[in-house]
Amino acid sequence: MKSNEKGRSALSAATVAAAVLFLGACDQIQSLWKSERPAQAQQAPTTGTIEIAKAKPAELPKSLEPDKPPVDENKVLAGKVKSALGADPALKLLAIDAGASDGVVTLYGTADSKTNRDRAGRVASGVPGVKSVKNELVIVAGS
Repeated sequence: MKSNEKGRSALSAATVAAAVLFLGACDQIQSLWKSERPAQAQQAPTTGTIEIAKAKPAELPKSLEPDKPPVDENKVLAGKVKSALGADPALKLLAIDAGASDGVVTLYGTADSKTNRDRAGRVASGVPGVKSVKNELVIVAGS
């Protein structure tokens, strides 16, 4: 039984030695871990606020920006005249179209009387930007 006791004591000594080495290594790893931390990470924030950086929108080079179509002043003027004709209670039910070229407005369509034909010409001439009016409205009874 003596050999069995010697084996146990040798095994116990080896176990104790391994345990000492393991625990010593753990202390070294812990000390390395603690010393490599940045000093700011260990301190708690004093203000309690978090700052978030906002992303800036990407700016496209001038060649990739969409080109704005040029404004057609004639179409804008014709639209203003059509709006003015539509706002008049006597003319809004009539089929009147307007075109423009360099400030000259031409009225197309039908009117139910000479009075309304002339009235459409006066309304069109009162729109800012209109230099003259060509009234080509046709008088059709019941239109």
